[in-house]
Amino acid sequence: LRTPRSGPTPYPIALSVRSLWKMCTSSPPAGSSSRSPPTIVTLTLNPALDLSSSVEMIEPWRKVRCEGPRMNPGGGGVNVARAVLELGGDPLAVVALGGHVGSLLADSLRRSGVALHRISARGATRQNFAVTERTSGKQYRFVHGGTRMSFAEWTRCLEATVEAAAHAACVVASSSLPPGVPEDAFAVLASRLEPLGIPIIIDTSGPALLAAMKAPVDLVKPSVNELRAVAGRALTCNEHYEAAARALLRSGRCKTVAVSLGGEGALFVPRDDDSFVVRAPEVRAVSTTGAGDSMVAGIAMSLARGDTLIDAARLGVAAGTAAVLAQGTGLCRRDDVLSLLAHTMVS
Repeated sequence: LRTPRSGPTPYPIALSVRSLWKMCTSSPPAGSSSRSPPTIVTLTLNPALDLSSSVEMIEPWRKVRCEGPRMNPGGGGVNVARAVLELGGDPLAVVALGGHVGSLLADSLRRSGVALHRISARGATRQNFAVTERTSGKQYRFVHGGTRMSFAEWTRCLEATVEAAAHAACVVASSSLPPGVPEDAFAVLASRLEPLGIPIIIDTSGPALLAAMKAPVDLVKPSVNELRAVAGRALTCNEHYEAAARALLRSGRCKTVAVSLGGEGALFVPRDDDSFVVRAPEVRAVSTTGAGDSMVAGIAMSLARGDTLIDAARLGVAAGTAAVLAQGTGLCRRDDVLSLLAHTMVS
């Protein structure tokens, strides 16, 4: 599906919109067969309680009055689980939580309807803060690092994920690795899960991403900046991104690299096939928080159903684009995903 020299050609979408509707809604359209929602297990080693607000203008030294405070459970796998639920899936979130903030996050996650397997950790769960400046429309994100995990804590997380995966259709390991967790923790998890024969998606960065490439993983999802960091050189266009992704694929066993391109959609580079770009209609971004996690949720939902990589990519990009329409730390909304999905283009 290489882009011809005469310009990008949209991939036919009419036949797949109906099947994707069934995949990402809990109630299929009339006339379609009823299917139980796929169970997707997510692992989050470095969760966060995400606080968000808005101000008229950010100024130094003065008190800035915040309005519309929101509090959501966050962290890669936690956000993926929340988005999976919104898309009609059946998520189970394995999360390492500690302290009072960890309890607040757990309560919030349960209230949202996401099944939780809590692994107790000694260190306090972190808090992040995002504030939107209304005069400019810019969002400022303040992110704390995680607290150190012991060997017993992170290994309990892996064991719980392996146990839960026995009844799952897909596993997603998504988050940064807090201090104390080895770089190959997600790679070890993928090797443990290989006999199950289910899709495994890893969304992380830096050395942990490089380690994941060597494991039996179906898909990794670096951003452009994360890809540049592991490539160790300047990357400025899709040709550069594809070349860097192919180099990563040659280094290990991963099947597909999905490079999120922000407002430009995403570039998908399969090991044994041509690359392709998926784009959604242009929208006005309200918040970029959780866009990548929503994209992963869409991909996971589709792969869990056994759909093609192209269909998974389309749903993922639609979900990621829908997420930027939500305020604060909100994620994708199903109606927005379905609306955008009908207009995604593959070239």
